[in-house]
Amino acid sequence: MRILSKLILTVIFGGLLLGLGSLLLFPAFSNLTLFLQPGSLSTPLQLRALAYPSKFYDSQGNLLYVMQGSGYRVPISLSQVPQNVINAVLDVEDHTFYQHGPIDLKSIARAFSADVSGGTILEGGSTITQQLVKNTILTPQRTLTRKIQEALDAYRIEGQFTKSQILGKYLNTVYFGDGAYGIGAAAKTYFNLKVDQLSTAQAALLAILIEDPSGNDPFLHPRNAITRRNTALDQMVQYNDLTPAQANRDKLEPLPTVSFRPKVSAPSAFVQEVLNRILTEPKYSILGSTQGARLQALNSDGLNIYTTLNSKYQSEAEAVVKKDLPNTNGKFTAALVSMDPKTGAVEALVSGNPSQGFGGYDVATGTGGTGRQAGSSFKPIVLASLLQQGYSPNDIIDGTGPCQFVIPNVKPSPYIVHNAEPGYGLMTITKATADSVNCAYVRLGVNLGDQNIVNMAHIMGVTSPLIAVPSLAIGSEDVTPLEMATVYSVLADNGIKHNPYFTSKILDSQGKTLFQTTVKGIQVLSSQNVAVEDQVMQAVVQYGTGTAAALPGREVAGKTGTTDNFTDGWFNGFTPQLETAVWMGAPSGSVPMLDVGGIPVYGGTYPAKIWHDYMAQALSGLPALNFPQPVQALIPPGRFIVPIDSPGSIMTPPGSATTTTSPASSTTTSPNGPPTSTTSTTIAPTSTTSAPKVGPG
Repeated sequence: MRILSKLILTVIFGGLLLGLGSLLLFPAFSNLTLFLQPGSLSTPLQLRALAYPSKFYDSQGNLLYVMQGSGYRVPISLSQVPQNVINAVLDVEDHTFYQHGPIDLKSIARAFSADVSGGTILEGGSTITQQLVKNTILTPQRTLTRKIQEALDAYRIEGQFTKSQILGKYLNTVYFGDGAYGIGAAAKTYFNLKVDQLSTAQAALLAILIEDPSGNDPFLHPRNAITRRNTALDQMVQYNDLTPAQANRDKLEPLPTVSFRPKVSAPSAFVQEVLNRILTEPKYSILGSTQGARLQALNSDGLNIYTTLNSKYQSEAEAVVKKDLPNTNGKFTAALVSMDPKTGAVEALVSGNPSQGFGGYDVATGTGGTGRQAGSSFKPIVLASLLQQGYSPNDIIDGTGPCQFVIPNVKPSPYIVHNAEPGYGLMTITKATADSVNCAYVRLGVNLGDQNIVNMAHIMGVTSPLIAVPSLAIGSEDVTPLEMATVYSVLADNGIKHNPYFTSKILDSQGKTLFQTTVKGIQVLSSQNVAVEDQVMQAVVQYGTGTAAALPGREVAGKTGTTDNFTDGWFNGFTPQLETAVWMGAPSGSVPMLDVGGIPVYGGTYPAKIWHDYMAQALSGLPALNFPQPVQALIPPGRFIVPIDSPGSIMTPPGSATTTTSPASSTTTSPNGPPTSTTSTTIAPTSTTSAPKVGPG
């Protein structure tokens, strides 16, 4: 039987050689004679670029996330691969790789003989150079035409690269199973090790996975895997790369039983926001002109994206939200955005939609949805506009409520506003801010001019569209926590606005900088007015609606916000080093929070507590800084502001020496002084507009 097998083998192999020789007689195959001249086919071949996933890092260089679109890869250089690993791969795949040319007829014959006789030799007929061609130039299809092209390309490759370069590229491209491409990823996947830490037995297992990643899978087919691994160890003995004693010892080493490949997981809300911005914002055009091109670059170019995330702040924010938020089975959640006011770097983000329901809506940034009514947390924007136009924090306004306004083309008419509590009467702007008195602020807004409030909001960082209606003064329009964090950061940094950013730099796979954020601030408010406003907002925390946010030993400025029917609760505040905006509500929509943990949700309850507990941890270890003091001589004396459209309001305070009427107007707001012009006396848009209801606080 053995004689018959050898005879059959000789006939078939001889016929194959005869057939190849006869091909040389045909013009179409005459270029096969160039096999005798490696490298003479001089046109360089372009190897398919290796698809390496991009990685995302926090501000300290800690890995946050790896793109999962192209398999798992850990690129390495050949110098990082120890000799025992190289020996295992070569002894199994191509023992004479460094001696033969691009193709090896002896290996082809040996493999064919083993197939016919049923032997256990592992080494195949294709050289490592041919396998590299298959992996990086051609398709895996099995046809005579492709095999001939593979041989031709193998000759060309060996003319372009050294043997070691070819081996290095091969070890980075070959598939080892379980989603691992390349020896670096295989070492991590099967053993949770770096390549230079692999034992010889481990190297032998990886070598036999190249031949049949599925059939030799140690997790699914351990018997087959250990048999083939031990055969590989015997082969290493045969080629004098291992002693019999070493091989017997290595055969006792157990197979891996669990995969260490990083689990495919969804990116965090922060990383998702980074991805969204890279895909959509023009400043990232260096990665591609279309979203598809940029996504391809992220999936395959091995980019290193360094973000602004402070992992310490992030873990503290998540823990505090989890601890302080009552358990409502996900009905009510909290969003948080924390920024460095000196740069605009977003350092922590809690999306407010942990289940990623409702279309993946991110409440914190508004991605996938809209903003939420800001309630009284919008009042600092009104205050900034008031100070810009020459008002004083000592000015007196009537806060009596409820109050009503009859305004042309605005429905309902009259527009009725309620305070959180009855009473009040006359008060300073400082007191009206600290106690969050709605009627006082709507009257101030009407006198100020609602379009001026819109202008100021946009100047300070609100990008959402706003309608100039009286209720805007108490936060009737939708904004996002990210926008409010930007607004309050202006007040934390002496009137300088920094646009928020999430990515500090992007490097290519070789470490070259492709993109870098340039931090640039713009002075949008005068430092004097900001110092005055910061004093007013400190009163909110000292004795007003935001006392739950007070940090002993630190100056804190902030503002609460509560919308009509308690559907949204806010606390936005800052110290000189850090700004944080907190929202609480239902990501599904405007759902009243009348009884959450036994209480109705005002901005001064859970939102202020979350802000306090997070900031106390985030600022731990940082010095307590004070806000700049305003120049007292530049603060105008207090005057009585006469409301011009509030029937029943107090028109002249007892004992008042002077009164002032401030007409509602649309003005151009300048960051350096009072309004530059008065262009209109209308106090509402010309179209019919509904004024939303906004609640207390």
